[in-house]
Amino acid sequence: MIIDINVHLGIKLYPPSTLPEVDAFILNPSYKYGCDCCVDGFYQQYLTFKEYPRFGIYNVKCRISPEVELYRQIEKGIRGVILNPINHSYSLLDDRVSNIIKILEKEDLPLLLYTGKGYGNPAHVKKYISRVPYVILIHSGYPDYVKEALELLREDKVYFETSLVPPNISLLFEGKRIFGSEYPYIKLNFRERIEELRLDSNEKYGYAKRIFRLSL
Repeated sequence: MIIDINVHLGIKLYPPSTLPEVDAFILNPSYKYGCDCCVDGFYQQYLTFKEYPRFGIYNVKCRISPEVELYRQIEKGIRGVILNPINHSYSLLDDRVSNIIKILEKEDLPLLLYTGKGYGNPAHVKKYISRVPYVILIHSGYPDYVKEALELLREDKVYFETSLVPPNISLLFEGKRIFGSEYPYIKLNFRERIEELRLDSNEKYGYAKRIFRLSL
């Protein structure tokens, strides 16, 4: 069994039947290149596929406070919150991020973070690790911040998502990875991808099931 924690189904209206060789998945509402809106496709995706587990998302530049917007999403059953500083163009050191972390801390929700270029420096999340149940680094810091991501490898609460990461880089995080595909925005042979990443059973299934409280 494998769980895919980074699927953009619904934004472009791809049905779940197009997702091969995956037994369960969690929807990621981020558009491919992001938009500078508050919630980056969350409600469009929710209206398309209400029945599937999903993550919430929030842009710190939103005119609606996180106390209002994130609780709207929490009411819809989100399994964690994604921050996309790369495409939303803000620093994780921005004081406004602390307001989001307070909500995750109170509601016991994991933080998923886009990393790899621009503002997506994993080193900037260090100050929040102790305050949230888990941190998942989307793209594992690749391509520009792999070194910074590796510095978090010994943190018990930090895991490393696999989408777009070359196998030789992903293997540096072996034993702490969670599978994500970003499908359908990229062409992907799931069987080959899973085999070349050499994921163990926890990486394919166990971590995601526990962290995101999936009942499968």
